[in-house]
Amino acid sequence: MDADFWHQRWQTSRIGFHQPRVNRQLQEHWQALASPERAEVLVPLCGKSLDMHWLAEQGHHIDGFELSPLAVRDFFIEAGVTPRQQQLTHYLCWQAGDISLYQGDFFQAESLGKRYRVAYDRAALIALPEQLRARYARLVASLLVPGGQMLLITLDYAPAQSEGPPFSVTETEVRRLFEPCFEITLLGRIEEGMNNPRVASGERTFFDELCFKLVRR
Repeated sequence: MDADFWHQRWQTSRIGFHQPRVNRQLQEHWQALASPERAEVLVPLCGKSLDMHWLAEQGHHIDGFELSPLAVRDFFIEAGVTPRQQQLTHYLCWQAGDISLYQGDFFQAESLGKRYRVAYDRAALIALPEQLRARYARLVASLLVPGGQMLLITLDYAPAQSEGPPFSVTETEVRRLFEPCFEITLLGRIEEGMNNPRVASGERTFFDELCFKLVRR
């Protein structure tokens, strides 16, 4: 999946991955991270997620990374605020209040020279094809300080074959990708069952949402 794929998805409003409400598992399990007050929260591939507003309301500063300028623009328009812009080497930074969105390729994030104590991923890992996931895991590990924590939400569904995102990323794969650098705890599993339209239609036999706590070694 290249940049053109994601630009086209936003340009044609094919953004079924965008949730119209704050993620339930984020609200239920964020406290398990015991994140410091006023922490900077790393949010990779953030889109225009409402989860960022919820995290800011908890007193945190958000550093979101998003490739699509349409997603970044819409996030601030829908929030009713006018952000300041700053051109950096690899990013255009849009900032308003406690939210900074870095428009550009997340895989250039080390260029900013920042490291984080807290991260949140609801739709980043599951947006990446298999060949990019190990690279993503290594980058996240490099951006978190020792003892840093991440709340990671993935999908597990069957049959797992899918031509495009969101992809199924099972607990086994999460552990394979992240255990070299992280301690991993499964915090929650939501079994959507027949409430999921793909299960109800017979396209999938099950469709679960998994929530993990990762602690950087």
